[in-house]
Amino acid sequence: MANRKKPLVELFVKAATTDKREKGACLIGQQWFMTLYNLVEQGLIDLRFTPMSLELPPHNYVRLNAARHLPIAWIESGYIHGKDQSGQIITSTDGLEVLMEKLGSPNLDPQVEPADVLRAEEVFEDLYINLMNFIRNNNYKPLLNTLSKLDSYLAQKAHPYLLGERLTYPDCQLMPKLQHVRVAGRAYKDFDIPEDLIYLWAYIGRMYHTKAFTCSCPSDRDILVHYAEKDPLPRSIRLSLLGPEFLCELPATLAKSSIVNGNA
Repeated sequence: MANRKKPLVELFVKAATTDKREKGACLIGQQWFMTLYNLVEQGLIDLRFTPMSLELPPHNYVRLNAARHLPIAWIESGYIHGKDQSGQIITSTDGLEVLMEKLGSPNLDPQVEPADVLRAEEVFEDLYINLMNFIRNNNYKPLLNTLSKLDSYLAQKAHPYLLGERLTYPDCQLMPKLQHVRVAGRAYKDFDIPEDLIYLWAYIGRMYHTKAFTCSCPSDRDILVHYAEKDPLPRSIRLSLLGPEFLCELPATLAKSSIVNGNA
């Protein structure tokens, strides 16, 4: 049944400003990459990841007539439930969710309840808005409130991820945002997530050991370049001195913690 092979999906994301061969710092792009990477781990698709510049678009991207839209994905070849999916284009998060459903893995785990997915998403839905409010208006209380809500939510759980023992779609939305909170918060406001939010830190520790996250995470340098396009960085931040690494250290007081969300 060679002609019934699993789908080959190509994902196009905006390339890093500092290195056109590397992924940029788009939150949605990382969310998509994490989601598709997990589908690869489940054995449901093959994935080709293509960072790109709109000034020099690759041939396959031009064929999609994408009108400079990123991220975007398409199914180059392959079948789902015996039906040829070649040429299908995914232009939105709704389209990505449809693909998960077609593959029999809604939200990356068919066992999770849609109501639980919505509840998890509601806990952090204003996280990024509150980060930007802090950076631009020096108003940190809404950000702290959201982080505290997340900590309280995770304290009630007895598993390492938001909805269970395995990564789900809400994790793919949350993890990139948490990394931006840490990197941008440090650079602009000398801020990091409070150490007393121990359940959130346990989650972040798990994040740094989750391959879908570490393979998709942009460098600190590229995250800061992304923010500096609209919000000038403090003069003390010299991007030219930063390398390709990304922040993954935990506070020394928490690095050896045995807490896994609701369990100590």
